[in-house]
Amino acid sequence: MPLSHSPAPLSLRHRLEAAAAGAFFGAMARLPVDTASAWGGWLGQRLGILSSAHRTTLDNLARALPELDEAARQRIARDAWDNFGRTMTEYAVLPRIWREGWRDRITVSGHETLAAFAAAGKPALLFSGHIGNWEALPVALGDLARPLTIVYRPPNNPAVDAMIGRVRASYTAAMAPKSRTGGRMILNALEAGGLVIMLVDQKINEGLEIPFFGRDAFTGPAIARLAMRFACPVFPVRCERLDGCRFHITVEPPWTFTKSTDGTPTEEDVRAAMTRINARLEDWIRERPGQWLWMHRRWPKGT
Repeated sequence: MPLSHSPAPLSLRHRLEAAAAGAFFGAMARLPVDTASAWGGWLGQRLGILSSAHRTTLDNLARALPELDEAARQRIARDAWDNFGRTMTEYAVLPRIWREGWRDRITVSGHETLAAFAAAGKPALLFSGHIGNWEALPVALGDLARPLTIVYRPPNNPAVDAMIGRVRASYTAAMAPKSRTGGRMILNALEAGGLVIMLVDQKINEGLEIPFFGRDAFTGPAIARLAMRFACPVFPVRCERLDGCRFHITVEPPWTFTKSTDGTPTEEDVRAAMTRINARLEDWIRERPGQWLWMHRRWPKGT
């Protein structure tokens, strides 16, 4: 199964962006792991606050956590930029973490049921969000259970997409882009008894309007529909950054989503499932607000 979708033609801009990214990540890859992570945190904090995304971050925090004062929101924003910067530079050292033994940096709890499903060749879905370093999830769980098929949104630059694909190639089963081609890959993986992970907290422009921090947010229903179609469990999984480039992954007991009829799931069935998922994501983010990706416009303007 291919790891990514077919490459698109590269523009000059794409080539220049890819060259700059390649040079930067090449430099980070030569540093000690903790040094590369620390550089990312330093850059994230200092460059993040200069970007337009910093205003988005503070706006999101004000709307999602209105009980906090401005100083608290500024602290969370600083921590979020630190986490984001670290996560970006840690891409450069993920292959080394994988080769040299991820157990020195990642601890995992609650994975036994997931591993049993994998050993029995039974399909399962996993959901998480952009919390901690979400890339640690397939690294550890792919080893403890079986390699995961990652559902992801490809970067706009195909060359950067290819770079990320090369990083993930050693520890994933496949990378399924959010597209018709990716949809077929997901179906094939589940039919073959595979494990598929989705990060379901990103902004989309369609889907169901599901509450998230008290405000409706467009939420993709695919994971609920797939779980009902294949009658397979859904495992909530999250990654928490502990200190520097060290993490803890929690695999929670599996959920089962049932249909109210014997036929196609109703919108009410899917809405109930996605409401439960969004509520769990919100719980995780409230526990570790400085580790979520507050920089994107999760909610439509005016909500």
